[in-house]
Amino acid sequence: MPAEPSAWLQGCSQTHRRIERTLEGLTDGLARRPSLLPNWTVGHVLTHIARNADSHTRMIEAAQRGEAVTQNAGGQPEREAAIAAGQGRPAAELAADVKAAQQRLETAWSATSDEVWSTGLRRVASGFNTLTWAVFQRWREAEVHFADLGLSELGGPASWDDLSSAYVEAELDEQIPSLHRRVPEGMAVLLLCGGRPSRVYGTGEKVIPVRGSAGRALQYLMGRGGDPAWPALPSWQ
Repeated sequence: MPAEPSAWLQGCSQTHRRIERTLEGLTDGLARRPSLLPNWTVGHVLTHIARNADSHTRMIEAAQRGEAVTQNAGGQPEREAAIAAGQGRPAAELAADVKAAQQRLETAWSATSDEVWSTGLRRVASGFNTLTWAVFQRWREAEVHFADLGLSELGGPASWDDLSSAYVEAELDEQIPSLHRRVPEGMAVLLLCGGRPSRVYGTGEKVIPVRGSAGRALQYLMGRGGDPAWPALPSWQ
């Protein structure tokens, strides 16, 4: 059986192509416009998408050499400096950067052997994690920040319901199991999420229905929106 995470690789590559098609219509004015992230323009988000791809390429290429490295050599300061330095570029340069970075990452993925997919590691704050899980995390970054761009007029997502259904379902499988410990004391959540069977999370006496599409429920679980009547959740990370 192949060791590579083929479904995640395919899903992420498809998201990359959607981003690139959207950016074909990017103008300098849109690049300077505020994104859906506080204090970040579209240019900030695009620079982050590109540099995040490069950070994953760095980890993959290191694993191919038998090494395990952190995502960014200089940590959070390096990440923030790169985003700040790149955010103000012309639209054409931003779009080309995103496309080139995503293609470099996919080329590195293609060059990775089953053995490296099976045993390759990367360093994280708590120790080590696998290269396969990093693929899912890149898919997450691409999908969520695609929505953050707020470029629906160019064909980007108008809401989280427009994200890849494959990603949304895979991410719900990751997010829902931790909901039990995130519900505030004294409350419980009756999760009515898309077509999934309903289930109660939490042990409190006050049961609050959280009813919505799969995309809207995921947005809530990841702390990016939701009905004000729904319980506020602590960070999922």
